Amino acid sequence: MSSILTSASIAVMIAAAFPLEEVSYLTLQIGRILFESNADTNQVENAVKRFASAFGCDVHLVITWESLLVTVIHQDAFRTRTGNRVPTMIVNMAAVAAANSLLVRVEEGLRDLDEIRSGLAAIEKQRPTYSRWMVIAALSLTAASLSRLFGGDWATFGVAFLAGAAGTWLRMELGKRQANAFLTAFLAAAISGVIAGIAVILKWSDQPALCFLAAGMIIVPGVPLVNSVQDMIKNHMTMGVSRLFFAVLLTLAIGVGLFVATLLTGVSIPVPEESSLLPLGEDAVFSALAALGYLFLFNVPWRLAWVGVLCGVASHTTRTFCLLQGLDLVTGSLIGALAAGFLAALFARWFRAPFSAFAFPGVVAMIPGSYAFRAVIGYLEIIKAGATAPIALVSETLALTATCLFMVLAIAIGVAAPMMIRHKNAYSITHLPRPNTPL
Repeated sequence: MSSILTSASIAVMIAAAFPLEEVSYLTLQIGRILFESNADTNQVENAVKRFASAFGCDVHLVITWESLLVTVIHQDAFRTRTGNRVPTMIVNMAAVAAANSLLVRVEEGLRDLDEIRSGLAAIEKQRPTYSRWMVIAALSLTAASLSRLFGGDWATFGVAFLAGAAGTWLRMELGKRQANAFLTAFLAAAISGVIAGIAVILKWSDQPALCFLAAGMIIVPGVPLVNSVQDMIKNHMTMGVSRLFFAVLLTLAIGVGLFVATLLTGVSIPVPEESSLLPLGEDAVFSALAALGYLFLFNVPWRLAWVGVLCGVASHTTRTFCLLQGLDLVTGSLIGALAAGFLAALFARWFRAPFSAFAFPGVVAMIPGSYAFRAVIGYLEIIKAGATAPIALVSETLALTATCLFMVLAIAIGVAAPMMIRHKNAYSITHLPRPNTPL
C-alpha cells in the first residue's frame, strides 16, 4: 500500500482538525472585510473560496448589496452564516492588501485560528494610513489638478483647490457621523459649488464651469462605476446592476448639488463646454498629482503609492497623446485604461498586492464626471424649460449622456482586459517569489 497521501485525503485531515463553526465565521469575516472595502465581487468570491479551501472545505457564497451569506461545507456537515447589514462601502485598499496578505499566509500553511482571528480583527480596526488633513490637502490638489487637465488657468486652479478643500472637509465630517451617502454627496457638492460661485462673482476666475466641475469631480464614485461594469462582464449581474445604480444615483446627487449652488449664487454652468489639451509633459505632471489625491483617499499603502501615480500618468497622458493624434475621446480612454490596466497587473503580480490597489487610482481621473454633471444640469434645464427647451440643449445633453456611458464602458473594459486575457484571477499569485519591498 502506498504511503503517499493524496491531496483529497490531506484536505479531509485538515478539515477534521478544525471546528467547522470557527472556519465558517472566519471565512465570512475575510469576505466581509473585502466587500466593505469595495473590492469587486470576483475578488470577494475568490478570496472566500481560497480561504475555505485551505481548511479542506467547500463554500457557497451569496453576495447582495447589503450583506454576505456564506455556507461552508465539509463532507455531510455544513454551517451557514450571514453578516450584519454592511454599512456604506468605502474604498480602503490598505484593508484589501492586508486581507490578501493574510490569505496568502493561510494558503502557505498558517492554521492558528486565534492568530487568524486576531489578524482579521486588526485589519478591521486599523487606522487610516493618512491623516484626514493630509487627505483633504491631497484631494484639494487633485481638484485643482483636474481643473488644469481640463484647460483651466492658474486662477481657476486656486479656486478649485479652495472649493475642493471645503467639499472634502464636509464630506469627511458627515462620513464620521455615518450620514446618508446621497445626502453627503449632495451637501459636499453644494458647498464646494457655492464657494466656486462666490469666487466667480468676485472675479477670481472667469471659468465658472471648471471651478464648479473640478471640485465636484473628486466626489465622483469612480470605483463603484468601474466595478459595476467589471462585475457585469464577469457575470455578477446582480451586484453589477446594484453598484451601477448606486453610482448613478450618487452622481445625480452631486449634479443636483452643483445645480443648487448655481441657483444660490446666480452663476450658471454652461452645458456645452470646450476643453483644451495640455502639452504631454504638463499633462503628466498634473495627472500624477490628480492620482496622488485618490491614492490618499483610497488609503493605498504608502510603499505602493508610487505605482498608482505611475498608472495615473500612463492612463491620462496616453489618452491625451491619442487625442492629439486625432483619435476620439472614447477610443483614447480605452487605450489609456489598457495602459493602466496592464501596468497595474504587472505590479500586482510583483508586489503580491490587489490589482485594484493600482488600477483604480490610475484610471479614476479619466472617469467622465464633468460629462455626467453637465448632463444632469442639462436634464434639469430641459425639465425647467419644458416644451420650449432648445433643440441644441436637448441634443447636447443626450450627447453628453452617451459620451459618459461609453467612456465608463471603455475604461472598465480596459482595466478588466489583463484579467480576461490571463484567464485567471489576478489575486491568485502565491506561486510568485516575494519581492524585497513589503506591503
